[in-house]
Amino acid sequence: MSAILGTDHRSSYRSTDSALPERPISLPYEIRSEMTLLDFSNPINPLGAPSSFIQQMHTALVDGELGYAPDRDGREFRRIVSSAIGVTPDSILLGSTPSQLMTYAAMAFELTTVGVSTPCPAEYLSAMANAGHNVKEISSRVSSATPDAYTARERFGEFEGALLGSPSYPVSRLLSHNTLLHYLETCNWVIVDESNIELSFGAESCVKFVDRYPNLIVIRNPSVTFAMPGVPISYIVAHPETIATISQFYDGSDVNMFAEVLAGQMASSYDYLEQTHEFLDAEIPWMQCHLSLIPGITITPAEGNFIMCRFNPSSDLRLAVSCVEELVIRLQLAGFYVQHLRNTPGLCDDSYFSLSVRLRDDNQRLLIALRSIVSGTR
Repeated sequence: MSAILGTDHRSSYRSTDSALPERPISLPYEIRSEMTLLDFSNPINPLGAPSSFIQQMHTALVDGELGYAPDRDGREFRRIVSSAIGVTPDSILLGSTPSQLMTYAAMAFELTTVGVSTPCPAEYLSAMANAGHNVKEISSRVSSATPDAYTARERFGEFEGALLGSPSYPVSRLLSHNTLLHYLETCNWVIVDESNIELSFGAESCVKFVDRYPNLIVIRNPSVTFAMPGVPISYIVAHPETIATISQFYDGSDVNMFAEVLAGQMASSYDYLEQTHEFLDAEIPWMQCHLSLIPGITITPAEGNFIMCRFNPSSDLRLAVSCVEELVIRLQLAGFYVQHLRNTPGLCDDSYFSLSVRLRDDNQRLLIALRSIVSGTR
């Protein structure tokens, strides 16, 4: 390893960076299937896709289900999922990715200024901008949690719409219902991204408020919940009148057949979700504890299955790596991929990275690699 990185860590990083570029977002299947890289960058269910889902998709392929065009209105999906989450079918709008649904939901409202809670994915800002709105980044001075609406306006000025996350990425904090109610009572509309809500502990969905607040739009992402990022399925839950308004801007052309095929499995996966919650309730705190013991790394307390870390060691620490870029690259060379949070809206600098929680054996391997890289024994 020293032959690759040399003895001057700062100068050797530059040469290593040019030889090892950022991993492409999507590699060809034949390459991905040969990779041994453990991917900690994607916060999906660590238990993996349920075997019943895989069998259902296989059966659909064999039976020729995919030879038919999908139902753009998602009638069967809405019927089954609405019953499972306790709303009416006309309270659901089926789509593919959360960012697309955010954009179409925002298009349904008059152009205005939207407060977006940061730190957040860059897709949040682009979704609002693509819908034509002005974006105002809002954050808390004292914590990584979303500030209440009154404090946000006092610090950043007026806004009429809001986009919030629960748990928010990358800080992994849940949105309290009291804070949400502040926004609902003072904003024309509020979008809450609950893509990772099932993979957090102590979480309670805000779906129960949609009947009471027609200005609330909740986005759910079964592809994350059931570890199927290659099968994009997302949906909106909102008041039926709000769904009808959003539907004027969204034609469902990106809905795929697997949403209909898997709807029944999603609605009956109680045991799988219970196992997920039991695992994460223990594994997230365990992972945080061990990460915080690694020299140079500080963590933001997480409530979801992804943990935001900062590598910004003080000058009196004699570590084998000098910056987060070098740390991330050496992890890749060791076979681990974490998400460098470079240029993430709302973060003060580029010293942050995020990693998801996987199964215990994988988590232990990553922790061993981190300790070895930082201490210089790898």
